[in-house]
Amino acid sequence: MFPDPFGIVHEPYKVVLQFAFEWIRSPEWNAPGYRNPGVTLWYILAGRRRLLAGPYAYDLQPGEVVLIPPNTTFMTEGGEGEGEAIHYLSASVSVYMHGIEWSEMYGLPPRFRIHHAQDGQRLKDGWYDLVRAWQPLHDLGEASGIGSGKLSISQASTQLQAQAVCLNWFAELIRVLEPHLMNPEPVVDERVREVCAFIQRSYAAPIRLGDLAKVANTSAGHLRLLFRTHLKVSPYQYLLQVRIGKAQGLLLATNRPLAEVAAEVGFEEYSHFLATFRKIVGMSPSHYRKNNPLYQ
Repeated sequence: MFPDPFGIVHEPYKVVLQFAFEWIRSPEWNAPGYRNPGVTLWYILAGRRRLLAGPYAYDLQPGEVVLIPPNTTFMTEGGEGEGEAIHYLSASVSVYMHGIEWSEMYGLPPRFRIHHAQDGQRLKDGWYDLVRAWQPLHDLGEASGIGSGKLSISQASTQLQAQAVCLNWFAELIRVLEPHLMNPEPVVDERVREVCAFIQRSYAAPIRLGDLAKVANTSAGHLRLLFRTHLKVSPYQYLLQVRIGKAQGLLLATNRPLAEVAAEVGFEEYSHFLATFRKIVGMSPSHYRKNNPLYQ
C-alpha cells in the first residue's frame, strides 16, 4: 500500500476473480466460442482437445496450463483425444500490478507444462479450494445483488474468505508460471505506474490528459511518450480499455440497462460507449451479454 499524489491509499496488486469451475466434459462436447474480460485459465487433468484461441491452435494434453488473453474468442474441437472425455479446472481473473494488466506487463505464455508432480498437486489443490470458494460467492451475488450497496457482516465474511483463497491460488500459479514468462522482470516508469493506478481508481470520473499529466508531474506530451514506450498505447487508449473492462464486468454481473452501464464506467456519450466497446471487444455490448454463459 502506498499514497498517491492526492493522499489516497491504493493497492499495488489487485486480483479480481470472474469465475472458477471444475469440468468433466463428455467426449462429444466442444466449447462453441467464449470470450472473457479477464485472462482465462485451464488446467488439463485428463483427456485431450484442440484449442482455437484467436489465430492460434494448440493440442491440449494432461498436465498443461492454458492462458487465454482477455477478450480473445476461443473454442475447442476434437483433436488427438477425439472420443475421450476431458477433465479440467477453469478460472478467469483480472489482475493488475501497479495498475497495469498483468498479461501485458509480463508476457504470458499461451500454455506451459508442469513438470514436477509436487508443483502440479499444489496448484491443483489450490484450484479446488478456489472452486469451492467461488460457488458461495456466486450464489451470494445472485441472491442478494451485492451491487445494491447493502453488505451484511456475513456477506463481507464470504467475500473476504473468497478473496484470501483467490490470492493464495494466484500466488501459487505465478510461482509455477514464473520460468515461462516472456518478461518476468519488466521495467516500467514509476510515473506510468502512478497514472495507471489513478485510472484504475478514478475511471468513472471525467478525466482529461492534463489531469493525468498532473498525477505524473510531467507534461502531457511527455506522458504520451512514456505510455507509448512502456505500454504501447496512449494514456487515453489505456483509460478506454479500463472503462470497457469495467463495463464487461457490469454487463455479466447485473441486469442494468446498457446506457446506465455506460454512464457508470465514465462514458459521457452512449454512442461513444457503443463504438468503443465494439472496437475493443469485437461485438456489441448487448451481444456480449446475451451470448456469455456467465450472464445466463
